[in-house]
Amino acid sequence: MTERMTAADLQAYYRSDGDTRPRQDREGPVHRAILQLLDLTLPRDAIYHHSPNELDIAGAEAARQIAKARKLGTKAGWPDIEIIWQGLAFFLEIKADKGRQSEAQREMQVALIRAGAKYEIARSVDDAMAALEKWGMA
Repeated sequence: MTERMTAADLQAYYRSDGDTRPRQDREGPVHRAILQLLDLTLPRDAIYHHSPNELDIAGAEAARQIAKARKLGTKAGWPDIEIIWQGLAFFLEIKADKGRQSEAQREMQVALIRAGAKYEIARSVDDAMAALEKWGMA
């Protein structure tokens, strides 16, 4: 039997980062700029992907979509961008200037590193470039 998410569960999910203010897209502009960097910088044999873990809808439909995504394997805390290159996995978690990782994101970071993946937090294009350089992709 699968667990259904209630509206209260959904509200708690959105407040899990401690931010009770209305949601603003603080990470979106940084995220899009980093995608442009990846398009220009990544080696030709590298590929990246964004796995959306958030929805821009609310209420019962959002609860249904989150429950469906979880049934299909969406993991809480999964990083924003995955890069596969030369048989290795690299992950970028995009954060706005003062954004903090959620507990689920910290736990996922530990699990991914334990599994052998590379993981960095990027708050800017410069941070993303530094990660790519560290990983030998730039």
